[in-house]
Amino acid sequence: MKKFKLLTLSLTGLIFASLTGCATIKLGPSYDEPLKQQVIESEPNATAKVLLINVNGVISDQPQTGLLSSGPSLLDRVMMQLKKAEKDKKIKTVLLKINTPGGGVTTSDILYHELMSFKKRTGKKIYVQMMDVTASGGYYISMAADHIQAHPTTVTGSVGVITILPEIYDLTQKIGVEVKTYKTGPMKDTGSPFRKFTPADDAEMQSMVNQMAQRFYHVVQSNRHLSPEVLKAVKTARIYVGKDALKAGLVDSIGYLSDAVKQACQLGGDKACDLVSYRFDTNVNATSYSPTMQTQTKPLEMSLIKSNLLDSALSLKPGSYYLYLP
Repeated sequence: MKKFKLLTLSLTGLIFASLTGCATIKLGPSYDEPLKQQVIESEPNATAKVLLINVNGVISDQPQTGLLSSGPSLLDRVMMQLKKAEKDKKIKTVLLKINTPGGGVTTSDILYHELMSFKKRTGKKIYVQMMDVTASGGYYISMAADHIQAHPTTVTGSVGVITILPEIYDLTQKIGVEVKTYKTGPMKDTGSPFRKFTPADDAEMQSMVNQMAQRFYHVVQSNRHLSPEVLKAVKTARIYVGKDALKAGLVDSIGYLSDAVKQACQLGGDKACDLVSYRFDTNVNATSYSPTMQTQTKPLEMSLIKSNLLDSALSLKPGSYYLYLP
């Protein structure tokens, strides 16, 4: 009991000191340590490897932050693993296990571009296994795959763009707050929450969203070659579940992760492959469902915790997203 009280008091004092700017304390190892390969599933007479990479969470280029830790962004995590895989000739296929509702428009496009470039440089294949949700930006990055498999209960689709902009002009008028804006052109503050949206603002924003959507439609159509009827339905940003996605041509097969491992090996031209993952620290109990590349804590100045907590609370900031947002 005394030890518990001491620990509680110490942590409370540590947080108080950090928030008042009185402490600069660094914790844990950096995530710039070399990644280690771990064999998750070993096959007799294996002639090649399948690399398992998790794409889990909102697609972003912002570092992950916690109370006492910081880690690489989703984009950074994937790129680190691709960089290492590029040097290993025995890795014939990368198996992306995707569970994401999407994310930033630009980050989704960057990740898709990097996956396509990786394939072109290396000749390696990409196999996608969709999990719970692989929608919007998640579906966008799946377009880089040579084969897409959905789980029977996967939610996918939601092909389109959503832009969220708050408008609080009426509220500021009610509480007597005035915001002065000095600008060099009538459109300079388009999207500002502190003034009424004009028809010109609406037209400008909708035009921008439409351009982003056209990019998404082009990527989908150039990779999936959907029929005009299906493409028209896809453009409504509707979602598809399992067999409906297969019927529409959005995915190539329905199955489980165990099926995906075997098929990914065959996709690379081999009959038997070891399933491997990259991690900062190996986990002897790891399975294909375990997180790959566990996020490590990074040296973090405690005086920054307050702003990190605020950023976490505002995780969905105003902007444009390839995002399934029910």
